Amino acid sequence: MKYLFVSIGLSSLLLAQNTWQDLRPQFTSQALISAERPRLREPAPFQVEWRASPPVQNLYEKVLQNLRSATTLPGYRIQVLTTTSRQAADSLRFHLLETFITTGIYMIYESPSYKIRVGDFLDRKEAEAWLERHGREFPGAFIVPDKVLRP
Repeated sequence: MKYLFVSIGLSSLLLAQNTWQDLRPQFTSQALISAERPRLREPAPFQVEWRASPPVQNLYEKVLQNLRSATTLPGYRIQVLTTTSRQAADSLRFHLLETFITTGIYMIYESPSYKIRVGDFLDRKEAEAWLERHGREFPGAFIVPDKVLRP
C-alpha cells in the first residue's frame, strides 16, 4: 500500500513538472520594444507655485501672524538641577545669575520639586554646544524641550 502511494505521487510530480516546463515563457536575444527615448537635452528647472483657496490663504496668514507676534517659541533649555529643597534651588539660581549674566536662568516649581533651567536655545545644537562648554560644572545636566523667549 505504501508503494502504491509513492508511485502515484511521483507520477503526478513528473506530470506537473512537464506541464510547468511547457508553459514557461521563451526568451529570445531580440531587444524588447520600449517607449522610452533618449534625452536630447536636460529638462529645464521648474518653480513650484503654491495656490490656495481664499479661506485656506486667510487661515495661513493668521497662523503666520500669530507666530510672528508670539513672545515664546518652541526650543530647548538645559536643566541643571532638580531638587525638593528651595534653599538649594535658590542658591544655585543666584550663582548662575552672577556667573552667566546674559543667559536666561529659570526656576520652575512642579510639586514637590524645584527645577533650575538655563538658556533660551532655538536649536538643539546650540544647547548641545553650551552643555559641552559648561557641562563639567553641572554633572547630570541635560537638554529639555521647552517654550523659550523670542530673541
